Amino acid sequence: MVVISLYALRDLTGVNYELQEISRSLEAVQGLETAVAKAVTPISAYLVDGASGQDGRFDAVIRDVDVRLQGCGGSTCHGTSQQPRVMAESLVPHIRRITERAKVIFGTGASIPEQTKVRVLHEINQQGEEANRRLQRMSSALLLRVASLQEKSHEVRRRATTLILVTASLLLALAAVSAYFLSRRLLKHVSALVTGTRHIMRGDLGYRVAVMEQDEIGQLARSFNAMVEEIQEHREHLTRIVDAKTAALRQARDSLVQSEKLASIGLLASGVAHELNNPLTSILMNVNLLMEDTGDQPALQAELQRISEDTVRCKRIIDDLRNFSRRHELDIAPTDLNALVQGALGLLGRGTGLQGITIVSELSRELPAVPCDPARMEQVLANVIANAVQAMPKGGDLTVRTARRADYAEISVQDAGAGVPDAIRSRIFDPFFTTKPHGTGLGLSIVYTIMQAHGGKVEVENMTREDPHAGSRRPVGTRVILSLPLKAPYAVNEPAPDGRG
Repeated sequence: MVVISLYALRDLTGVNYELQEISRSLEAVQGLETAVAKAVTPISAYLVDGASGQDGRFDAVIRDVDVRLQGCGGSTCHGTSQQPRVMAESLVPHIRRITERAKVIFGTGASIPEQTKVRVLHEINQQGEEANRRLQRMSSALLLRVASLQEKSHEVRRRATTLILVTASLLLALAAVSAYFLSRRLLKHVSALVTGTRHIMRGDLGYRVAVMEQDEIGQLARSFNAMVEEIQEHREHLTRIVDAKTAALRQARDSLVQSEKLASIGLLASGVAHELNNPLTSILMNVNLLMEDTGDQPALQAELQRISEDTVRCKRIIDDLRNFSRRHELDIAPTDLNALVQGALGLLGRGTGLQGITIVSELSRELPAVPCDPARMEQVLANVIANAVQAMPKGGDLTVRTARRADYAEISVQDAGAGVPDAIRSRIFDPFFTTKPHGTGLGLSIVYTIMQAHGGKVEVENMTREDPHAGSRRPVGTRVILSLPLKAPYAVNEPAPDGRG
C-alpha cells in the first residue's frame, strides 16, 4: 500500500509540475503576442499620423520582445518536441524584419512616398501576423498538452484506485491465511501445554513440554517446565522431610521398645541375680574346700576345677546382671573425650589379642569439654572397642574418631569385620543376645543404658559383603556412633534415671 501510494504520488506530482510549467509557458506566449502587437502600433502611428516619439516607443517594445524571447529559450517547452531555443529562434526572423523596416521608416522620416508607406506597413503587418500565428500554434500545442496531462492524471487515479483495491484484497486474503496458520500453531502449542498439565495432574512430574520456538510460546513452555521442576523439587524435599521424620519416629519407637524391653528384663535380672548370688558363692567355697581335700586324686581334681571355672563364669554373669539392673548414679563433670579415647586405646594396646589389628585414631581438636560421667564412659568405650576387636579375628583397621555434630559430641568406632547380618541387626541391643561362644550378651545393653542415662544415643551403621553397595560408598564393617549432648542433662552428682530404662 505504501509503495502504490508513493507511485501514484510521484506521477501526480509530475503531472502537477508539468501543468505549472505549461501555465508559465502560456503566460510567456501571451506576453509575446501582446509585445509583438505593441511593436506594430508605433510604426502604424508614425506612418499614418506622423506622430513624433514613436521610434523610442518602438525600441522599448522591441527590447521587451527580445527579453521575452530569451526567457522562452531558457525554459522547457511543454507543447512540442522541439527545443525551446529553436522555437524562439523561429520567431527571431520575423521580429528582425519588423525591426529593419522600422529603422528604414524612422530613418527616412516624412519623405517616404505614400505608396511606399502602404507597402512597408503591409509587410510589417504580415510579419506580425506570421509571428502571431506561430505563437498561436504554440498556445494550441500547450493546450493540447494540458488536455493530455489531465487525461494522464485521471489514468493515474484510476490505476492507483485499482491497485489499492487489488492490494487490499490480497492483504485481506493474506491476513486470513496468516490468521489460520497462526491459530493452528497457537492451538498446537496450547494443546501441548494442556497435555503437560494432564501429565502433571496424574503425578508424572518427569514430563516436560518440548520447546520448539524462541518466541513468547517458547518462553511459556520454558516457564511451564521450570514450574514443573520446582514442583518436583518441592515434592522431593517434602519426601525427604517425611522420610527423615519417619526415620526419626521409627528410631524413637525402637528406642521406646528397647527401653521397655530393658526395663522389664532389668527387673527380672535384678531378682535373679539376688537369688543366685548366695548359692553360687556357697558352691564356689565348697568346691575350693573339696579341691584341697582331694589333692591326691587327679581325675576328681580336674572335675572339681571345671566346676570351679563354671561357677566363676556364672558368678561373672550374675555380676553383669547386677550391673545391668543397678540404678546408676552419674558423677557428671566436664570431660575431655579425646583423653578418654586415648586412655581406652592405651589399655587396649597393653592387652593381648591385637594380632594384625591396626589402631587408627582421628581426634578432633575443636571438640570442647563434654559433661558426662568419665567412669561410665570408660566402661562404654571398653565394651564397644572390645566388640570391635572381637569382630576382626583375622586383623584389620580399628578406627576411632571424635567430632562435633551440632549440639552433640560424637565418638565413632569403626571395625573392618564381616558386619552384622540383616537377620540379627534389630537384636544387637537385646540383653543376653550374643553370637560369641562365651559372651553374656549384656555388653551393648549396658552401653545403651549408660548412653540413655546421659541423655545421649548410640547408633550402629553396618555394611556386610552381601550389601549391593559394599565397597563403593564405605568399606565392609560395623561403625558404632556414640553421641553425647554438649549440655549436661542432669545436675552434677544427681542420680540418673534407672539404668533399666
